[in-house]
Amino acid sequence: MSAKYLPVISQLLEESPEAAKQEVGPIAKLQAMWCALPAPGAHQPDLVRSKCVEMRDFVVRIRKHTAMEFAAPVVKGLSAYSQPLINWKYRQFNSHRRDFDRAALRMASDPPPVAPEIPKYPGLGQESAVRAAALMLKARAGDPDLVVPDGERARYEASFARFSSVFPDAFYIRERGRFFPDDSEDKGRLLSAGYHNVMGYWRDDTPLIELILDDKGKKALDRLWDEFDFIADHTARTWVQYFFNQSGEVAGKGRESGSARPSDKEVSAPPIIFGLRDAYVAKAEASDNPVAVEAIRYHFQWVNDTLRRLERMRVEAEPRHLEALVGFAGRAFRRPLAQAERDEILAYYRSLRSDSGLTHEEAMRDSIVRVLMSPKFSYRIDLVNAAKSEFGLGQATPATSSGPAPVQPLSAYALASRLSYFLWSSMPDEELLARAGAGDLQKPDVLIAQARRMLKDDRARGLALDFAGNWLDFRRFEEHNAVDRERFPSFNNELRQAMFLEPVRFIEDVIHNDRSVLDLLYANHTFVNPVLAKHYGMPAVMGDADTWVRVENASQYGRGGLPTMAVFLTQNAPGLRTSPVKRGYWVARRLLGETIPPPPASVPELPADEAKLDMPLRDMLAKHRENPSCASCHARFDSFGLAFEGYGPIGERRDKDLAGRPVDTRAVFPGGSQGAGFEDLQAYIRAHRQKDFLDNLSRKLLAYALGRSLLLSDEPAIERMQTRLAASAYRFTLLVEEIVTSPQFLNKRSPDFSSTER
Repeated sequence: MSAKYLPVISQLLEESPEAAKQEVGPIAKLQAMWCALPAPGAHQPDLVRSKCVEMRDFVVRIRKHTAMEFAAPVVKGLSAYSQPLINWKYRQFNSHRRDFDRAALRMASDPPPVAPEIPKYPGLGQESAVRAAALMLKARAGDPDLVVPDGERARYEASFARFSSVFPDAFYIRERGRFFPDDSEDKGRLLSAGYHNVMGYWRDDTPLIELILDDKGKKALDRLWDEFDFIADHTARTWVQYFFNQSGEVAGKGRESGSARPSDKEVSAPPIIFGLRDAYVAKAEASDNPVAVEAIRYHFQWVNDTLRRLERMRVEAEPRHLEALVGFAGRAFRRPLAQAERDEILAYYRSLRSDSGLTHEEAMRDSIVRVLMSPKFSYRIDLVNAAKSEFGLGQATPATSSGPAPVQPLSAYALASRLSYFLWSSMPDEELLARAGAGDLQKPDVLIAQARRMLKDDRARGLALDFAGNWLDFRRFEEHNAVDRERFPSFNNELRQAMFLEPVRFIEDVIHNDRSVLDLLYANHTFVNPVLAKHYGMPAVMGDADTWVRVENASQYGRGGLPTMAVFLTQNAPGLRTSPVKRGYWVARRLLGETIPPPPASVPELPADEAKLDMPLRDMLAKHRENPSCASCHARFDSFGLAFEGYGPIGERRDKDLAGRPVDTRAVFPGGSQGAGFEDLQAYIRAHRQKDFLDNLSRKLLAYALGRSLLLSDEPAIERMQTRLAASAYRFTLLVEEIVTSPQFLNKRSPDFSSTER
């Protein structure tokens, strides 16, 4: 409730007993309803609410039945929808929201009103007020609260006037239908044709300004309307459209005709606007309608004043736009601009204005395009400290007597970009750039603090999506179409999207909450939305596709951690059967980091449809491994894939394969240990291959952070990462901190250090 409006309502409802006794009409009835509410502390919230709803409905009904009505002034030869005339009509509605129609009241001795016949909707260009008035008369006819005792009209009119002043018929109008104020046929912005395209943009908010908004709110609303016209230019667009499509009516050409384009002036020039005004005034004077004359004069003056004011605003804004252009370029280049770069950007803009004859807006558009086409925006160039002198940020790092140094520290802004694109896959924010500008970003404690802040930010989803999506090879799963949808009708676009987002949500949780990276393998929880919960056989999740919940004890549904997520099981299946080879290879390569050579070109494909296999898939693989050229590689990963045979081609749990044979998940893992199903695979990895997983994760994350392949010189950093992981309960943040404070992350090879010098 507005602090400005609340006292107004309170004063109306809670008058002194003496003053209340003098009230009649709607105020007296509303006060009685207010006094009849249960006393505070009566513990009857439902009753109080229902009574308040009755009060609200009473106010809405009275104001709807007593609202003022207006029709456009009549001028022979002009349509009722001629802009000067209909705008007068709209202004009357605007300015009478807190007034009421005296004709709505009737005396008790008057004969009962007869409901009128409702006219059909008016045709093109015809006045809609006739139908609206008939609808209003019909509504008023059955309202007993509009009946006034004989001899009491003056008192009742005063009550209705005060009531209407406190409760306007509308605080603001957001949109109108074609037959406004009758909105029974349609309602909306109606952007299709004619003057309808601005009906939804006509400003009608006087009661909002007078009763609700404080001075700050009024200024903000005025500014929003100015910005709207400044950007959308709807006043100018409406005028031009009117000039070419309707202004011919004043010359007797009909309402759907325009005026000829002037040969020596812009259509929006004052002589053109006022010349058309004079023709309209003469038309109205011939009809002897002074109201129409005044409406026409006001309209054309308003159009001209608005266009001239917007012109001044645009000229005054040009210097600020140029400063914004330079600031935009700095953000695009992710560092302060050198003076030469600033001068070049402004010189290009000025050449477009002077040499190419472009308008300010056109030149700004081209200048922005030039910035966005610059390699400085399109490529992330990690500048070393030697570039500092270009921006006046310090002295260049000198070369040693024996030649250039093999590595040099990154400049502060290059470090900010490297950190931001590592953790967010996006440009640095203002705080990170401010740290770079202050010159303390290279300090380990500042760098670690910024990394921790950024990992808590929602933009860290970029790390979960881009790093994990490429490492685990699900980045393009949204385009996956290998599944036979006739055989698996539950696999629709919604399920595919949910599968894709599950690992993103899971890894986001690990990042934001600094969980152990071992949760990626061993967690007993996952995240699902309604579609994925149904697919997994989990309890229903209430909400839409964007509603995600954490599911504990996910192992009872065969889930938990990354490997059992449907996205990986589905992506590594051909569509009509499972693929222990592909699933096992994914585990060996993506999770454990094994490098396995590609298969020989002569290896035959297994049958595509599991339902048509003559023997279980595991038996066919066993025969395949009898080939010595295949056995050595398949022995490294087939067993991993067989452990997932309890999951079908779209990751659904199953007891039988598509041919109806019982599923067998037994496997002999590398080294000779045996197991069955995913839980035993987890146990095998924990006992024998966990170090491989941690080593692989460390290498993948470091390579992603640096944007390059790893070198032999990176091995000490890998060892430090794994040592710190083991000493810190494998928390994800410690892995990131070790990377961002490493020499590899803070430095870059000097471009002057050639391969021969290395």
